Amino acid sequence: MTTRPKEKFEIPDKLKNVYRDMEVSPVGLLKNYALNLVYSKIHKYEAENMYFEKKYGCVFEEFKHKVESVKNEENFEQEDDLVDWEFAAENLKYWQKKAQELQS
Repeated sequence: MTTRPKEKFEIPDKLKNVYRDMEVSPVGLLKNYALNLVYSKIHKYEAENMYFEKKYGCVFEEFKHKVESVKNEENFEQEDDLVDWEFAAENLKYWQKKAQELQS
């Protein structure tokens, strides 16, 4: 994931006045918006994780050990699922961490 340099932006006076009248902080709005996007990603990766747990009847680490310990045999479906599941598991952890950072 690439990061862009912080961009400076200004809130137009008319918009500032609306926020002030509504007693809402622009920073608070941006934080809530970011949290909603992050929670959406968390939900996506939780659903994918649950799909694989149900499909294989185990958690990711057990499945990974099972697939990696097989010798002289290839199961392309399981190997593909391992890659997809690992991607989902890593992204789930990443976005959960981001949610914690935004909440603190």
